[in-house]
Amino acid sequence: MELASKYSPNEVENKWYQYWMEKGFFHSEPDEREPYTIVIPPPNVTGVLHMGHMLNNTIQDILVRRARMMGKNACWVPGTDHASIATEAKVVAKLAQEGIKKTDLTREQFLEHVWEWTHKHGGIILEQLKKLGASCDWDRTCFTMDEKRSESVIKVFIDLYNKGLIYRGVRMVNWDPAAKTALSDEEVIHKEQQGKLYYLRYMIAPAPHTPLGGASDSPPEEDLGGYSPLEGASVSPLEGGVGGACVVATTRPETIFGDTAVCINPNDPKNQHLKGKKVIVPIVNRVVPIIEDEYVDLEFGTGCLKVTPAHDVNDYMLGEKYGLEVLDVFNDDGTLNAHGLQYEGKDRFEVRKQIEKDLEAAGLMEKVEAYENKVGFSERTNVPIEPKLSMQWFLKMAPLAKPALDAVMDDTIQFYPAKFKNTYRHWMENIKDWNISRQLWWGHRIPAWYVMEEKETSEL
Repeated sequence: MELASKYSPNEVENKWYQYWMEKGFFHSEPDEREPYTIVIPPPNVTGVLHMGHMLNNTIQDILVRRARMMGKNACWVPGTDHASIATEAKVVAKLAQEGIKKTDLTREQFLEHVWEWTHKHGGIILEQLKKLGASCDWDRTCFTMDEKRSESVIKVFIDLYNKGLIYRGVRMVNWDPAAKTALSDEEVIHKEQQGKLYYLRYMIAPAPHTPLGGASDSPPEEDLGGYSPLEGASVSPLEGGVGGACVVATTRPETIFGDTAVCINPNDPKNQHLKGKKVIVPIVNRVVPIIEDEYVDLEFGTGCLKVTPAHDVNDYMLGEKYGLEVLDVFNDDGTLNAHGLQYEGKDRFEVRKQIEKDLEAAGLMEKVEAYENKVGFSERTNVPIEPKLSMQWFLKMAPLAKPALDAVMDDTIQFYPAKFKNTYRHWMENIKDWNISRQLWWGHRIPAWYVMEEKETSEL
C-alpha cells in the first residue's frame, strides 16, 4: 500500500475515531483495576471551543490515555454547563429580534424557549471535542441541568445550609444592569478605560444661626430653605476646599444623589479647615457632614472623598463605620430612580453627560481631566457593572478555603512551578463569601420558600 504524500485529517481521523467509538475503547465500568477518573470542566452550552479549551482538554486527554495505557480503569466524564447568565442573555437577545420581551412571557414560556435553544446549540461543543479525538466516555455525558445533577445541587445546598455555611443577607454585590442580576467576583472582568475625573464644588454649608444669602431667619441645619446651588452660586475656584467650597474629585458624578458624607484624612494639612464642617451636595441640596478617616489617600485628587455607601464597596465600609445613611439611586436596569430628581428614568451614562453640562453651567464644576482607570464589566453581557446593595444568598468561603490552603501549605498538593504556591495562598487567605444567587429564570432554583405573612425563611 502506497503511503499518501499528504496527510488528510478528514479521511484518517474520522475513520479511526469511528472505529474507537464502535469498539467502546473509551467506555469504563467499575472493576478490580485501580480507578483513574477526570470530570471535564464543563464548557458553556452556548459557546464553541476556544484555545483555552484546546489546551486544557489536550492535557486531560494525555493524562487519561496515559492512565489507560498503564492498566488503570480510566474514565473521562464529558458534559456541558447550562451557563445561566450567558444562555439567558442569548435567548433574550434572540426573542428581542422576534419582537418578544422576556417580561411579556411567563417563566414557563420563557424556559420553553431556553430549552429549545439548548437542544439546538448544546451539542456543538461535544462534537468539537470528538473532532479533537478526545477519549471521553460519551455514554456518561452529563448536563448541569439534567435530573441527576439538579438533585445533587439541591442536596448539597441543603447540606451546606444545615452546616451554617449558607446565609441570606443584604450585602454589596456586583450588579449587571443588562441581565438584571447579581454576579460573583469571578464573573467581573476589569478593563482599562479612558474616562474623566470630575472636580466638583460642594458648597460649605452655613453654620447654625448664620443667615444664608441675606435671609433674616436661619434655615434648619439639614434644610437649606429653597437655596439651590444650581440657581447662581458664586464660588471662587480655589482648590482643596479653600473659601466657600470643598472640591471633590470623582469619576462618577451621576452617583452624587447617593452622597451622604464627604471624607477627609485627619492628617491632611491642606484640609484642616474643613474639620467639623458640613457641605451641600450639588444639585441635590442635601447637607452632609465632613467625616475624618485615614482611609482617604492624601495624594489622590484634592484629598476630599465623596462617600456614596450604596454604590461603592469602600464607601459602604465607611458608611458602616460612621453610621451613614445608605441611598440606592439606581433602578435594576441602570437608570436613575426617584432619588435622581429631574434625571429620574434616564440611563446612568446619559445622566453623567448631562450633569457635567449642568454643573459647568452653574459654576460648580472646578475642572475635568482625562483619566484612565479600571472598570468592572460583566463577563457575559459586557456592560459596566454597578456596585449595589442587595438581598442575596451567600456561601461562607473561609471554612471551605482552610483545608484547601492547608493541603498546599504542607505540600500534600504541590504546584509546578513552585512560585504559584504563594499566589494560591494569597487567593485562599483573601477569599470573600461567594454570592450564589442570581435573579434569573434559567438555572437551578434555590430550595427555599417563605411564609409571606411573617416574611421568614422556612426550614429547609
